[in-house]
Amino acid sequence: MTTQQPQPSNDDPLVATTDITGSVLSDAKIGREAFGFLLLSFGVLGGLGALGALHWAAGLSAALVGLCTSGVFVRRNSKSRWQQDAGAIAAFSGYAGQTAVLFYLLPPLGWLAISVLAIAAGLWLSSDEGA
Repeated sequence: MTTQQPQPSNDDPLVATTDITGSVLSDAKIGREAFGFLLLSFGVLGGLGALGALHWAAGLSAALVGLCTSGVFVRRNSKSRWQQDAGAIAAFSGYAGQTAVLFYLLPPLGWLAISVLAIAAGLWLSSDEGA
């Protein structure tokens, strides 16, 4: 038999908001995280802009690799099905875009990207990881 713990009401000013991990979020922590995300966004934008100034393909490739990588992380770390599907779509879009850029720059590099995808799919299908 389990006993229920009394749940605090939402009107209680002493009840603090918690994040996913269960730690208490204060206004200072929320502000620090928001400022950190803002700096991260401007840093990524500046890096992509600098790469794009060197060559358009460098900036576009970095953005597409980032899209593919974030899609893989979202797919692996999500619990709901629609988030996993969104991660898979982002990963595939980044990879397909990068392959198109490689085909435009030098067609053998595009074929190399397709070959790497075929190798990865073959390894995944032949291993016990997927089962």
